[in-house]
Amino acid sequence: MREESPTSARAFYDALAPWYHLVYEDWDASLARQGAALASLIREHWGASASRVLDAAVGIGTQALGLAAQGFRVLGSDVSPAAVHRARSEARRRGLALPCHVADFRALAVRSASVDVALVADNSLPHLQNEHDVGNALAEWHRCARPGGGCLISMRDYGAPPAAGTVEIHPYGERVWQGRRYRLRQMWTWQGQRYELALEITDADDAAEPFTVLKTSYLSITPARVAELMRAVGFANVQRVDGRFFQPVLVGTRTAENSVIT
Repeated sequence: MREESPTSARAFYDALAPWYHLVYEDWDASLARQGAALASLIREHWGASASRVLDAAVGIGTQALGLAAQGFRVLGSDVSPAAVHRARSEARRRGLALPCHVADFRALAVRSASVDVALVADNSLPHLQNEHDVGNALAEWHRCARPGGGCLISMRDYGAPPAAGTVEIHPYGERVWQGRRYRLRQMWTWQGQRYELALEITDADDAAEPFTVLKTSYLSITPARVAELMRAVGFANVQRVDGRFFQPVLVGTRTAENSVIT
């Protein structure tokens, strides 16, 4: 068994990159489904001309590839070099354009007011340590969005955290890849407002115990609190949207009044 200690998001996603598609029962179907859902949300909130998207937590490309297939011009960025490498490879294999670079999403290598939408999906934001870091990230995405454009975030619908020491198990079920069966599950160990996540991957055809355990941690910040912080950094018309994506979605717009080009 290979086990990682609780560590940075970069180390977690570097190790996860080869396996990440197994989180989804059918990754290719998920690309298409998520791309269509996000395209609909973007057009609804920022119009048909909103075509340039910065995926600031691109991972292996789950959302970015789906949007690129919908005709959007997507720029990917991620803290994990291994994830970025795989996203580029997956784009080439599909004949899609997906330029990517490595960067922390609190300090992006992107010009101010240069994209229509800054996208941060799949609960990436709560990897940050505290609300101060969350605010810094939101301010950076506000900087990148053009006036009239905005930000789209998807995240888990956290409520009040349970008692410290509580363990929750979230199974993904069985996956088949390259002729072998794998079982995946998450284990959450709560420590106040944060929880440690252990992702277990078991080769069901070979071993009874997990052979890979990857660990990271999350801040259980609520969507309502993130919406407040979005308003605090200058986003207007901040809304929560339910039922359109597999997680709750927050959207906010950068208006001309709160736009300072740097």
